[in-house]
Amino acid sequence: MPPSDPALPVPLRLTLLALLILGAAVWTGGMAAVTILSVSSRRVLEPAQRVALFRDFGRRYLVVAGAALVLVVVCGGLLLAFRPWDGLSGAIVGLVAALTVALAAGVRQARAMGRLRRAALEQTDPVARTAAQHAVTAGARRALALRTVIALLSVAVFVLAVCTGK
Repeated sequence: MPPSDPALPVPLRLTLLALLILGAAVWTGGMAAVTILSVSSRRVLEPAQRVALFRDFGRRYLVVAGAALVLVVVCGGLLLAFRPWDGLSGAIVGLVAALTVALAAGVRQARAMGRLRRAALEQTDPVARTAAQHAVTAGARRALALRTVIALLSVAVFVLAVCTGK
């Protein structure tokens, strides 16, 4: 266990660490679950059912993942505040800021994808439907790239956080 900071009582430090670990586990597990759900739903559901599933799931997931992320940021921020400020601290704050921007873009993008998918399903003209499906495919590629960035930023924050505990 990392050395104790005299400014932070040990019981509080351990509580913050436990909550940080819990939040990080929910956040990381959630990212894995979304990936598995996406692949599985593509294999077994019709497009309209998939749109309905992710519309409902997305709203619920945002609450759980958002709460986990707030828990990580608050507990991690408090722990960070009670250690000497250094380049590692700055890097963590910078990565969390980048992650926040990427997540905001991800929420916007997920909502836009839902609208694109619904619009593609509603098209009756074959030419318009094909164009809408191409837009969905392009959007799905961007979504994958954005999810990858979010995952990489999350891992980078985790690795740097672990490094603070020397």
